[in-house]
Amino acid sequence: MPVMTHEAFAAKLTHLLPKAQANPVAYRRRVQGWVLLGYGFIALLLLGSLGLMTGLLWAVVATGVAGIVLKLLIPVVYFVWTLLRSLWVKFDPPAGRQLSRAEAGPLHDLLREQTRALRAPAVHRVILTTDYNAAAMQLPRLGLLGWPRNYVLVGLPLLQTLTPEQAAAVVAHELGHLRGGHGRFGALVYRVNQSWAQLVDNLEHSGRRSIVRGFTEWYVPRFNAWSHPLRRTAEFEADAAAARITSPVAMAEALCAIVVREPALDRLYWKPIDKSLAYEAIPPADPISRLLAVARTARLSCDEEATLLRRAAEADPDPFDTHPTLGERLAALGQAVAAPAPPATTAAEAWLGTSLPALAQESDIKWRTERTAHWREQHAVLRDQLANLAKLNEQLDSGLLLAETDAWTHADLTEDHVGEAESLPFYRALFDSRKYSVPARFAVGRILVSQDDPTGLPLLEEAMSSKPDCVGPGLAIQQAYYQRQVDREKVRQLATRKHHYADFADLVQAERQGCSPQDIFLPHGLTADELAPVLSVLADPANRVGRAWLMRKKLIHLASEKPYFILVLRANKGTGLNTDAEVIAWLTQLTPRIILPGAGLVLPIINQFMWVGRKALGLAESEIYHNQPS
Repeated sequence: MPVMTHEAFAAKLTHLLPKAQANPVAYRRRVQGWVLLGYGFIALLLLGSLGLMTGLLWAVVATGVAGIVLKLLIPVVYFVWTLLRSLWVKFDPPAGRQLSRAEAGPLHDLLREQTRALRAPAVHRVILTTDYNAAAMQLPRLGLLGWPRNYVLVGLPLLQTLTPEQAAAVVAHELGHLRGGHGRFGALVYRVNQSWAQLVDNLEHSGRRSIVRGFTEWYVPRFNAWSHPLRRTAEFEADAAAARITSPVAMAEALCAIVVREPALDRLYWKPIDKSLAYEAIPPADPISRLLAVARTARLSCDEEATLLRRAAEADPDPFDTHPTLGERLAALGQAVAAPAPPATTAAEAWLGTSLPALAQESDIKWRTERTAHWREQHAVLRDQLANLAKLNEQLDSGLLLAETDAWTHADLTEDHVGEAESLPFYRALFDSRKYSVPARFAVGRILVSQDDPTGLPLLEEAMSSKPDCVGPGLAIQQAYYQRQVDREKVRQLATRKHHYADFADLVQAERQGCSPQDIFLPHGLTADELAPVLSVLADPANRVGRAWLMRKKLIHLASEKPYFILVLRANKGTGLNTDAEVIAWLTQLTPRIILPGAGLVLPIINQFMWVGRKALGLAESEIYHNQPS
């Protein structure tokens, strides 16, 4: 049976969603049936394998012929072990700072009152994060055996933009998930998905995936489709529960506030910090403490807020999104769209009280510690970019004509460090470039469309028709544009195109997932200049490469545009390179230094890959390096 296409998956979701909304209890039973089907199939495989093991052991006892039978027994035992390992799914506890009652007494009291009012399970851990978000998690401590631990996560930036009433509605919404068993069900869905992902991955590594391939390709997308609508209906149930014990007004205000406050915080606070990365060698010492003052008053203009709310409320439901649209949620609550005023007292101030400054300072230290190394690396990169941009600007100012590559770099750096509008003329100047015409047209189209200028749309289409890599991003940019214009028909048309492209992209990717003895290999077809970077690494005596062969895998889809290379290496034997394990360790260290002119795979000549070595030896002109010591 063929793999379910993206369009078929979307159609399945559209068909199933009304069923989930009409009768959530009956629908949940159907999904539980799918869970049992998946685990039942694994159980049948286990029983069959155990039966085969029993038969083989009986044969050893009955016939006394142990050698051949034991050889048959080993792969069966390994298969059973693989099945059992796939059933054990680890759940990592959420990251963040656990809040004690002494630090957040009002929040703990609120949680106790709300769990009692909702008849929800007790909350075992309250976690403070630096995300603009809130969540509830129910994680089993004993895997399949259950015994859940319940977490409620609250983001400090979120609490600092909401009133206590609005934040109480958000927390009640999360408790509503626990009350409805949504957290437990979400953990179950995650466990099923992870079990199959682990099973398929383990079998692929052992070369045995064909045993379960047919059932996997039929079951997994259908299970995902059936389970998906329950996550959307769960949001409505949680909203209703929160509105019942707080108020529909508070829930609606919280939903609207989140739509407008997070973008305001991003623009007014986080973007300036991101820009400072180019000029400051270390991250700021107190980002979360300073955020508190900005977050409580951060607002966009009234017109911008109105636009954001209108777009969010009028957006078409996305069948792939587990969250309903703002319009759907407000309609269910019976409330209108409106941007609430900034809080006089924030939930963070009311719930954390005198602990707030110390908690913010603690978050400052953690935020800075986690980001310092990456910040320094990025700072060095950005400083080099600014220096390069200054050098190129000097050349232009002196009247010199930039080479094509330098002109592209100048346009790209101008966009990154000066602005999109300033980069447009430099990108346009490359429209006639042989090398950069397509990316330049795509860049101009992307910038114009992001500014809601429709003249960029033909440029995007032109680039997409010339370069396959532009199709996915181009469709996403166009769909976002028409969503902002509230042109539902265009959005639907683009969604269909995206589904078709996603199906094609899956085929392209599947062809480039490694190689097998059934594949056909062709000459690499590269020029000396294209081979030079690879050869420079292979020829370095420190890398201990004896011989190397380079081939190109025969492909069906985008064969010339996106070639897939297989580089086969034989190590110079000697100290530390005598066993297969030592060769694999050597290759693991060497591979990151080898930059192939396209996607590809680097394989060693060891017992496991002798077949690819034989293919390389049999292909004329595949050997690109030979330095075998005498």
